[in-house]
Amino acid sequence: MKRFFLFITVFCMAVGGFAKEAKRDPAVVKNYIRACVGEETIKKIAKHEGGAAFLKKFFGDQDWMEQFAGSGAWSIKPWKGIKEENECAAKALEALDLLVWNDKDDFISSKIGRNIATALALNHGIDWTEEKLVLVMECYREWAKDGTLHDDAWNHDVRAWREVLGFGQNAPLSVENLRWIHDFANVPAERYYGVCWRCAYRLFNCFGASVHGPMYYAPWQHRWNTQELRYRVGGVCGALSKFGSQCAAAHGIRAFTAGQTGHCAFVLWDYTVDRWGIAYSVTGHTGPHDSLGGQGFPALEEIERYYRNPKRMTAEYLRWKGNYEKSMKTCPGNWCAAVSWHCALEAKNASAAEWEAFGAAVRETFRDAPGQGWQLYLSYLDKVKTRDQKLEAAKKGLLAIKENPAKTFESPYWDDLCLKKLDKMFEKDENVVWELFETALEGQAKTPTFYRQTINWGAGRLMNDGPSTKRFLTTVAKSAAKSGAELDYKGMVRKASEAGDIEMFRQVYSLLDKLSPGTAPKANGKSWPKEFNGGQLLSPDGILMTSGTSNWDNPVTYRCALTPTGFEAGNAFHTDKDKAPWGMVKLPGSSDITGVIVVNSGGGQNGPRQVPLRVWTSEDGESFKQVYASETNEGEWKIQLPAPVKAQYVKVGRAPEAKEEVYHLYKILVYGKKLY
Repeated sequence: MKRFFLFITVFCMAVGGFAKEAKRDPAVVKNYIRACVGEETIKKIAKHEGGAAFLKKFFGDQDWMEQFAGSGAWSIKPWKGIKEENECAAKALEALDLLVWNDKDDFISSKIGRNIATALALNHGIDWTEEKLVLVMECYREWAKDGTLHDDAWNHDVRAWREVLGFGQNAPLSVENLRWIHDFANVPAERYYGVCWRCAYRLFNCFGASVHGPMYYAPWQHRWNTQELRYRVGGVCGALSKFGSQCAAAHGIRAFTAGQTGHCAFVLWDYTVDRWGIAYSVTGHTGPHDSLGGQGFPALEEIERYYRNPKRMTAEYLRWKGNYEKSMKTCPGNWCAAVSWHCALEAKNASAAEWEAFGAAVRETFRDAPGQGWQLYLSYLDKVKTRDQKLEAAKKGLLAIKENPAKTFESPYWDDLCLKKLDKMFEKDENVVWELFETALEGQAKTPTFYRQTINWGAGRLMNDGPSTKRFLTTVAKSAAKSGAELDYKGMVRKASEAGDIEMFRQVYSLLDKLSPGTAPKANGKSWPKEFNGGQLLSPDGILMTSGTSNWDNPVTYRCALTPTGFEAGNAFHTDKDKAPWGMVKLPGSSDITGVIVVNSGGGQNGPRQVPLRVWTSEDGESFKQVYASETNEGEWKIQLPAPVKAQYVKVGRAPEAKEEVYHLYKILVYGKKLY
């Protein structure tokens, strides 16, 4: 009896499932495709030899049509504005007809062959020649048959194959290059992260030509293709990233080249953990050069989440029917539905109420997808009529669209993604900027990185003088006390240091001491005298300024350079490589300087970086006079001036004629008599 009821239950579920599938009317997707590609394109294809047979087969296969229409934006080109590119749809269908006509051994009748051909047509029907489309298809056909594609490539749907075949983002990949790199490296999937290191990292070739000039590869271009040049001659991050990304793509692994701040990287699908990973990375923020919707690395994972949603195809059918709002709410993160809705509203010159419905849907369905959500929402804000309505809508967005604390992907720069654009949108109206800043703090208070990024943006944008700095720090203090969030003080200290604003410097540290005392460096028990060569210690009253910063710099320790107490870190500041770097103490006013104690930041290779050491003084911060020189590396330089020197600035640095190198010190203690 139990078996009977189990059979009935399973049967009913199956019938229910079939009934649900039956609602996916193939006429819906067929009509959508025909509308996008245009009847003229359909007629053009029908006139080709074999074209009518292709159209009959294609439009008679519901799964094929769904894969063609439901694998993302029509174009894989970098996102430019909120628009649909139906010319890409037309070119894609023509390219697919071409590939079917040139098919050998009926490869496209297989699942993998059909998916590769469809993805190839969608990605590159718009920009590749017919010859290249056919030759690349033959490459993958050959590799599928000889078993040299990655095992998981056989399970890729059209969308995944589009991510494979997006190769060549920075430089078109020829068929010759594609074949060479496929044959050169075929390694286990987990090793593609490091395959770029088969190329040597070289800034100069064996003739001394720079990689940034036209002669780096020129001596060998007649002999080797681009990929072999990278392997044999070398290159820097751009060349290595292209090599790694395209090597993965040549074996059916999803990969993109990517940009980072001052660096090139690449991203690829990690089959061991089933998510996107970043290879050859040196910085946090990564922007893949191509994407099927939205910008930045987070958009890749946001897209992945959408395509794995079991309601996705239901949402696609709603989109194809023109029910965009319902489509977005059925399956959040539906980029194509949002773009289609936006374009439809633009085409009909929609009312304010219709645009507000769109904005509300974006806030709701892209709530934790800021990489896509803010691109859509900023475009919506452009449609809001009055300034007051625009401001209220912007504040709603800041409270709704935010970084998800549970996300594991790296977050893009919040200021570039949103805050700078809002600032510009309101013509840098100071009162509005303050409102937006306060709202962003409230909206991002519980996020892992956006809250700190909001504060850093505010420090750079709003800490302009004493009153604005006080207002900024008061605002941040209230927000942090309410949210319990940890603050990142580095940007604020650095801003004060660059401005040479002693009051700002003090206020930042006052906030740190009050709200985040655990952030301050801990004392290590060492100390230096409070009197030296007849003068009192003056430097704690001032501010530390430096010639520059670096990735090794920690501005929170700047105050430690001025005080007599030792601390745990190895240096108080750390510049990047420079020809004549320095650290400088600015006092509140002129003083009679009697002595300076300079404490080096370490031994080994670190100590000699500070020599030849020079000390200069100045009353105005413009004209400096050298008062001390040393050619010898020391742990400390105890400098006793023979007579007091009137100055407000004491600068310690490496001699300008010395070699280019980084610069770092532990202490710059200034002694003398106050005249302020």
